[in-house]
Amino acid sequence: MLRKTLFVMLFSIMITVSISSSQSYAETDTKFTKIQGNDLENNPITKNILKNIEIARKQFAAIKEKEKQEDEHQKHIKEQRLAAQASLDEAVARMNDTYEEFTPRNAFAKYVSGFNATHQGIYWDQFDYLNAKITLAKDARDAVLENGGTYFDAMKEYSKYAKMTKVEMLNVIKDLNIKHNFTDKKTQSYFDVNGKLPRVENDLNAPCYNCEAIMTKVKVTASETSSITAEKLKPISQSDQIVNLKNKLSEIQKDFVSSKNIIEQKKMVHDMNNILKQIQESDNS
Repeated sequence: MLRKTLFVMLFSIMITVSISSSQSYAETDTKFTKIQGNDLENNPITKNILKNIEIARKQFAAIKEKEKQEDEHQKHIKEQRLAAQASLDEAVARMNDTYEEFTPRNAFAKYVSGFNATHQGIYWDQFDYLNAKITLAKDARDAVLENGGTYFDAMKEYSKYAKMTKVEMLNVIKDLNIKHNFTDKKTQSYFDVNGKLPRVENDLNAPCYNCEAIMTKVKVTASETSSITAEKLKPISQSDQIVNLKNKLSEIQKDFVSSKNIIEQKKMVHDMNNILKQIQESDNS
């Protein structure tokens, strides 16, 4: 801006000098007149040039002064921002120290400490899986906001990575129960894709789950007592497609927690969502 203004002023002076010189030469008809001393001060053409130079000098000085004030103002703003950021960082640090025990991991650790040590591992594995999804979702949300996206778009992206369907949750719990020896694959085979066992109206007709031998129940009425042989439950038959999809889902879920690469994790979530969609569609068909 300063260079542009200075150029305009100098250009104006040059035009004035050019016009004045042309007039001078026209009046003298190629006869050159030397002006010096008092004549220089009293010459209207010279006075006009000097006047324009003085105006340009004052304008240039005013622009420089304005720029100086703006620079000082910007410097002051920068200093204020740095001071505010330092104050904020200090306040956040104090808050983190004060509420350290209430952070998600520390709060959960306090909660889990109340359980038998045998069961703490499965709780922590559940926490790590969910925490990995939430961390990834926050990163995706912040990326949208940093790139100028709206809050609505940011939360939409957050939900895409943080959401967990019932089938996904059941698959995680199933695998963790097997991992920590709270169940086995045979027992899990009695549950359907939605984690449900076959329903019966009468408990006496309920089958025996995972029985190694035929069990006998006793039916008692007001007049008689009779024995009822409990039916051995057979594993629920699922299509090879669903079995393969669930096995693939388990593998991705395991890799998802252990991975520290955000790009890889995002791809895994995309793959998991596709598998879950296929499982749901196969179950409804």
